[in-house]
Amino acid sequence: MVSYRGVRAGERTGLRGASMLALALATGLATPAFAQETRSQETVLDEIIVTAQRREQRLQDVPIAVTAFSEEVLERTAASGLEDIAGKVPGVTMTQFNVGEPQIFVRGVGTTSDSAASDPSVGVSIDEVSIGRAGASALAFMDIQRVEVLRGPQGTLYGRNASGGALNVHTNRPDMTPSGQITGRIGSFEEYGIEGVINGPIGDDTAGRLAFRYNTDSGYAENVPTGEDLHGGTSYGLRAQILHNAGDWTFLGAVDGSKEEMDGQARIPVLTARTAPAFAALINSLRTGLGPRETTDSALTYQNRTNWGLTGRAEWQGDRFGFVSLTSYRDNDYDWRDNLGGMPYPAFPLRVDDQASEQADQFSQEFRFVSGPDSAINWVTGLYYFRENVDRTERFVVQTALPIAPPSFGGDTNFNQEGVNTSYALFGQANIPFAEIWELTLGARWTKDERKIHQVAIDNDNGLSPPPGIPLGPTGSPYNVRAETAFDEPTWRVALSVEPVEDVRLYASYDRGYKAGAYVSGAQTGTQAVRPLNSELLDNYELGAKTTLLGGRLRLNAAAFWLDYTDLQVYELSGLNLVTSNAQAEIRGFEVETALAITHNLTIGGSYTSLDAQYTSDAVAGVGLLPYNGHILPRSPESQFTLYADGEWQAWGGTLGARVDYQWTDDFYFDPSNNPEVLVPSYGLLGAFASWESPGGYKIAIYGKNLTDEVYPVHVIKNVGVGFSVFAPPRSFGVALTRSF
Repeated sequence: MVSYRGVRAGERTGLRGASMLALALATGLATPAFAQETRSQETVLDEIIVTAQRREQRLQDVPIAVTAFSEEVLERTAASGLEDIAGKVPGVTMTQFNVGEPQIFVRGVGTTSDSAASDPSVGVSIDEVSIGRAGASALAFMDIQRVEVLRGPQGTLYGRNASGGALNVHTNRPDMTPSGQITGRIGSFEEYGIEGVINGPIGDDTAGRLAFRYNTDSGYAENVPTGEDLHGGTSYGLRAQILHNAGDWTFLGAVDGSKEEMDGQARIPVLTARTAPAFAALINSLRTGLGPRETTDSALTYQNRTNWGLTGRAEWQGDRFGFVSLTSYRDNDYDWRDNLGGMPYPAFPLRVDDQASEQADQFSQEFRFVSGPDSAINWVTGLYYFRENVDRTERFVVQTALPIAPPSFGGDTNFNQEGVNTSYALFGQANIPFAEIWELTLGARWTKDERKIHQVAIDNDNGLSPPPGIPLGPTGSPYNVRAETAFDEPTWRVALSVEPVEDVRLYASYDRGYKAGAYVSGAQTGTQAVRPLNSELLDNYELGAKTTLLGGRLRLNAAAFWLDYTDLQVYELSGLNLVTSNAQAEIRGFEVETALAITHNLTIGGSYTSLDAQYTSDAVAGVGLLPYNGHILPRSPESQFTLYADGEWQAWGGTLGARVDYQWTDDFYFDPSNNPEVLVPSYGLLGAFASWESPGGYKIAIYGKNLTDEVYPVHVIKNVGVGFSVFAPPRSFGVALTRSF
């Protein structure tokens, strides 16, 4: 058995106060990118350059809540993917059902839908290419220059639905300087890997860059009956780029690919006050002496994913304006198998063998015109086209027994989806300075989304043992239906900023966000399968400040926001049936990010987020009224804070670097029910990094994650008063040796 007790909502006030005190003691946090690659002898913070508005700007000049991670900070936080940085960003949480379904939430806005005819609520892009399917976005980092996280609706400039925010991953481009790097690493759970980069000229005006990675580990969990390791596996990655300069034109071509062959997951039952005493006694007896990362199910589970893509970028820059063409094709396939209960049958009276596979491809084209470098008004306008084909199959083999359900409720069912999603958009934005210290931002976008879906539900028992198995049964029946629909919506951005004194910028903004309506997966009837959910509309009102003080030593950024949600798309697993609907919600909160350069060697910092995210209406679904009014939105911790110290010194004839990070997340719920079995208790994570680099380019680094060995779940499914949970990795360490040339 695993059990833990979360903090009740009424107990959070003290935690918030403690969080604010900790932030004050740390003198705040810069965005993590404030850790400098080469420390200046002057005690000031380095400037951060971002492209959040599709052009290079100082972070402090952008009237948007943005957190940026530099290449150095990604290394010093041992970040191997988005999941390693999400908790270090104010108001962001990231959990993962499986390799194909990462779930990112920003300021309480996100989705858990896996349908072939739905979109994420938080847009993820790689080198400005919007990624349509969530499973194609959470890839391992490889030769990354920076990551930018934009909070709040980004419906004007971004190429796909980004009602909650946007995560932009930028890779390093080729250049004409010959260089290279190779890194080998070993770590906990028999981890070892190698990654490298080769860069340089391949002609008078042409440069190339090749990056690769390989990593394998045995996993941190165990299947006790079979002795097999879980949560491990092997991954490969490769990216090749060619950059050609031809006068005013620049051409960039890239091809990339990755492959992951991973073990399955250890899903563990967590008991709560709602767990029936008989079930609690049974689970305790079956799990005597087992820990939170040991499963008693003997099923062969797995997670596999293959991803590749082509990108072509052409840029022309004239005196008055510039032009960008961005063309991309991407392909993402994955398959996985999971036992959603993690318990042996028939000793436990329920077993849910869940298997899914998906093949998806996308094509996108963006044409963008931008203002010239000397233009008094900075503007961007463009056209966008996106088309996605998704073929998804999910199979449930369910075995049931009393007292959970009669054996007839078990069965073997398939849900097949073929979806085609098409999007067109016209957009523009201008930044208009006036009266010396003021700037007005006006932006608008018109988007049209078209969806076509073919949904088939199959009773693989051919009706020989009615009713059909859960989750199609007991009330549903097989179907074979088709549907299509279209949604269109204008979105906009209005922002007014002022710099009353140097390095102090205040702003107020109003943004309209939009996410297209969706057809749901796993519907119980053909009627449900062809009835789309409404589009989401989100109005975000924000007041912010970006300040640089103490002669450049202190950076203090803050934002207060109110989000008014109309027709939030709601997903809840009720028993083993997916319940879907639309509901209304409001989200209020504030964020603070600061950094202080103590000396030219040492920077300390931290961040704090307060969030009040609640449903303001019930929802009506096929099963009846869902009493959500007043419930807390999923993945919306009331408080989060981070602290860090980052330093660099000359020592032992080389350069010594070190960093310590701490992040704390308040308790939050996994789904709208707010039942205790989906409550994740608060937790804190401590990480550390140290490296020494010689003048000759040799570097050795050691790092640790979750150093306090916190036990916390990264995914929860509720059923019969039990939270069937997947737990995060325990304490781990690693050593990396790098040679740069």
